[in-house]
Amino acid sequence: MKKLLLLFFTITVNSQVPQFVEVMEFTSDDSRKLVEMLNDWSDIETDVTGYQTFVMEVMNLNKVYFCRGYETMNQLTDNGAKRWGEDGWNQKVWDKWKLKYPSENSFNEINANFVMNHVFAYLKDLSYIPDNIDLESELQNMKFRRNVFLDIKKDSEWNDAAQEFEAINENNKKLKNNYVSFVYGPMFGGYDNADFLLIVVDKSRENYFKGLAERSRKREKDEEWNEIKNNSVLNWINEEQMMIHY
Repeated sequence: MKKLLLLFFTITVNSQVPQFVEVMEFTSDDSRKLVEMLNDWSDIETDVTGYQTFVMEVMNLNKVYFCRGYETMNQLTDNGAKRWGEDGWNQKVWDKWKLKYPSENSFNEINANFVMNHVFAYLKDLSYIPDNIDLESELQNMKFRRNVFLDIKKDSEWNDAAQEFEAINENNKKLKNNYVSFVYGPMFGGYDNADFLLIVVDKSRENYFKGLAERSRKREKDEEWNEIKNNSVLNWINEEQMMIHY
């Protein structure tokens, strides 16, 4: 069954772009406050566990994602196994976090609700990173994310979609399109019916849409691009625009 893909994230090459991302999805009546609280938790958790964490805030919605990045599945499962219990890292993080948020109802006060967990795997061969962009130095400044959820059309297969991503990337190189996009695939959870999450990043929402307009002008005149678009095996089913917090 076609599953989904939801959400993006970040960190150093090999760790700038995590190979596996564990995502906790939340809603809240005060998403700005929830971002602050989770950001503080993120800083403490990274100090305690050594793994990268980050927070993503969906723009104009009450949704926030707390993300953990790993290089291997063994790291993900090992970190999960060591989380709970009196000697687990979660209690250590909680004890330090409570120094700033001593109320027993900190999350209830903003009606923060956990929705579900997701796990995604990075599909490097389907992603697009121009040679002139140094992710290690530049990705930390790219705070805007446009997450596009895609599913495979009926009568098409995963390999057909992969070939389309590869064709788009080759066309980007030909047109000298200077932007970064990551593709992730769902392992657990995700957005209904989506097979891929395409994450396009930029320094700001304004910069992103300026770049998109420039790419669109070049693509409109390109026969190869129009052929890819007209024969696409992917449906654009939903999107989220968000800001990342480290």
